[in-house]
Amino acid sequence: MLVFSFATAEKPELVQVGGKAMSLILMTQQGFPVPPGFVLSVTFFQPWLEHVQNTPEWIQVLNSSSKDLKQNCDTVKSLCMGLELDDVRREALEKTLASLKTDATSFFAVRSSSPEEDLEGASFAGGYETVLGVKKEDIEDAVRRAFVSSLDERVFVYKKEHGFAVDEPRIAVIVQEQIASETSGVAFSLNPINNCYDEAVINANFGLGESVVAGMVSPDSFTVNKVSRAILERKTGKKETSVWLELDSDGGTYEEPSPSRSKACLSDEQVLALTDMLVKVEGYYKKPIDIEWAFANGKLYLLQARPITAYFPLPDRMLTAPGEPKRLYGDLTLVKWGMQEPLSVMGTDYLAIVNSQTLKATMGDIGPDVVSEVRPTLEGRTYVNVSFTLKLRGKKGLMDFWRPMDALGAETIANVDESEYTMKKLPPALKGMVFKMIRQNLGLIWGVLQALRNPIDFKGRYFEEEERLRKHLKAAETEQELSLAEFATRTMRKMVAYATVFGAGMAAAELARSRIKKLFKDEKPEIGDQVVYLGRALPNNITIEMGLAMYRLAGFKEIAECASGGSTLRRGSGQAGLTTGEEFASKLKDRSFSPEFLSAWDAFMEEYGFRGPMEMDVAAPRFYEQPALFFEQLRTMAESTGAANNPQAIFDEARAQREKVYKDLLQVAQKKGKRKAKQFEKQYNTLVELGGFRERPKYFVSLLTDMFRRRVLAAAQPLLDAGRLDSPEKVFDLHMDDFERGLADPSIDLRALAEKNTRFLKKLRQVRELPRIIDSRGKILRPPKKEAGEGELVGEPISPGLVRGKIRVLHEPDEKPVLPGEILVARATDPGWTPLFLNAAGIVLEVGGMLQHGALVAREYGKPCVAGIESATLILNDGQMVEMDGANGIIRFI
Repeated sequence: MLVFSFATAEKPELVQVGGKAMSLILMTQQGFPVPPGFVLSVTFFQPWLEHVQNTPEWIQVLNSSSKDLKQNCDTVKSLCMGLELDDVRREALEKTLASLKTDATSFFAVRSSSPEEDLEGASFAGGYETVLGVKKEDIEDAVRRAFVSSLDERVFVYKKEHGFAVDEPRIAVIVQEQIASETSGVAFSLNPINNCYDEAVINANFGLGESVVAGMVSPDSFTVNKVSRAILERKTGKKETSVWLELDSDGGTYEEPSPSRSKACLSDEQVLALTDMLVKVEGYYKKPIDIEWAFANGKLYLLQARPITAYFPLPDRMLTAPGEPKRLYGDLTLVKWGMQEPLSVMGTDYLAIVNSQTLKATMGDIGPDVVSEVRPTLEGRTYVNVSFTLKLRGKKGLMDFWRPMDALGAETIANVDESEYTMKKLPPALKGMVFKMIRQNLGLIWGVLQALRNPIDFKGRYFEEEERLRKHLKAAETEQELSLAEFATRTMRKMVAYATVFGAGMAAAELARSRIKKLFKDEKPEIGDQVVYLGRALPNNITIEMGLAMYRLAGFKEIAECASGGSTLRRGSGQAGLTTGEEFASKLKDRSFSPEFLSAWDAFMEEYGFRGPMEMDVAAPRFYEQPALFFEQLRTMAESTGAANNPQAIFDEARAQREKVYKDLLQVAQKKGKRKAKQFEKQYNTLVELGGFRERPKYFVSLLTDMFRRRVLAAAQPLLDAGRLDSPEKVFDLHMDDFERGLADPSIDLRALAEKNTRFLKKLRQVRELPRIIDSRGKILRPPKKEAGEGELVGEPISPGLVRGKIRVLHEPDEKPVLPGEILVARATDPGWTPLFLNAAGIVLEVGGMLQHGALVAREYGKPCVAGIESATLILNDGQMVEMDGANGIIRFI
């Protein structure tokens, strides 16, 4: 069909009318006050598109570089301005226009409605042209302009960035009666600032909505509680100008200063009427939406409705109903494990088992209802129920728990209204939990006492238990008859069986650290600052040991030879060349390196090869699976072999600094008396002997995750051979039970299941910044802004030191190299980032506290580190020169 009226009783296909027109048709069918209009379908423009695609200018566009894309697009657009409608299409257009029963004084708005536009995953905001105030006789020209905008450079760039095909443009065009509005604007069914689902936000200005939509003015803003219908906030904007329909000429619009800058352009009654309509539209879509609206002659019109693309979706199981008591959640995946990306579907299943078994180790034999209440793991993340912890420990106890993981999270909690978020009473599943936890942890408490009494003996016991665990896990690999869930549960139970000795050693070290800090709390600030150095270069940190082992590998001549051997290695005549990483991987596969290097390589992979970025997700590839990429990390190290970048030398220097600080502080303690000095010696020895063990449990969780990954990939091979999956990594888009059923039943469509399973994760991956703290109505809680001096950023001091260097911002560990002397800036880090710390002069983290991974590694290497700088990856830019003061948590711009 060529044309669809908004008043049609049909539901056209989205691919024919596009998201914008589909919305107007649906809203008209639902009885909303939509100005009449119609849409010229994709089929309507097929002759024009075919003509464009058959021109040499179009071929030039498809082959354009980023440099000449705009010029080539403009050439094609110029060609299209001469296109004419054929008789059939002109007749269809004129016939539909006549059916609107408008007169000579009527005006129209003409705008695009691409099938790819205004969808949940893409808005194309500002990409296509809108023509306002169009007279009937000028509609064909306005339609042509809207069509031509689909060939604009901005649209091509947006499509490439969002994964849309660029070689087959599609466009539909809306023609709608123009409302000569007195006030208009946009409205959001959730608060775009804090993500709260219960708050609507309205932006408004005098005249047409173009001034608000195009960002021409600072509009009036109203925030409304949709549940109570209370106006929470009114902000009168400057409303610098307003756009009006030109009623006494040939059409179009004109601008003039707004009628009033000091007076709001909407009354409270209009704000609430608009909110009511917004709630009804959201109720129809059953998802957050934004609308364009207008008031004309006292009547409210709905001009557009579309899904909101940029918001954080909370899983349904974590939502509470509007008006019910709310719960507060913290993202443990981010603040504790440093994972910024959502886990895979099967990775989430696996992490749920890890969390379940871990909680049982500390809370006793609890059921799945308790696990899902206390630590829900779903849709790619693990959350902790902050409201539950508030009930048990109060705000101070919760802050003490949170601060070592994430300083800004703790500051956020400090400003939480306890009456709003503390559970009024514990759910039945959680009653009596405190006593169960005390009983369950008696062994842990006894272990802490033993560790404090004799840390050297305890360390020996620790290593004995660790060796037993390795043997048990090796034996578990042969248990082939188990289902995936059974295998994951059984291997995790084997690790949890050693949780008492693991946890006791870590707890004793942290208790010792706390006691040392308390011992010197009354001293001068410069003495108290020295205490931080006691946590540097502690032995037995397995992540640091991995970094040192990588550096030793990087020192082999094989790395340097591949790195400098030219950009390609020819496999044979006429075949494409290999990158240096691929060359290295090819030689490694052929075992053509020296026996010494191969022996060192094999030893590294045996001990650390199962690690890598996002290593707690079973879908994440490991070092041993991607030798070409791992080589690139080694090459960066090999190119930075100077003494200043030698991690062993850095580590040794940090250890010497720690020992010197210890001697200096011991003299201070001796002045307090022999008893104090003896206490200090004892606590310091405990910290040194056991403080480095904190990273080891995560090492073993990563080992278990890789065991599970290898098991899944081996079991998935028949599905790949049968063509039921497109690639090995697609198996991780399945739940464990999907996978088991798929193996047993060949009729199950695994591709369809994978597509369904990943819908939510695809939404989550569009979110730029996953929140630390969020409530059960979607509201993201943030810390109060810190006061900073001019030219400064202030965060949490994590590791002391004063350095100057250029900024290097990374969002992924393999995004680009960090050169010697640069200051690494990241949102959060996991062990896959460790190699980057070697070159970095300092580390800046948006998320983190004293015990977050990045903080631990920075201290071990003796690198200055500052955490808790909100939006650091946006504020700071590559190449900026800054001075970093790790002791005071300050970044100064130079």
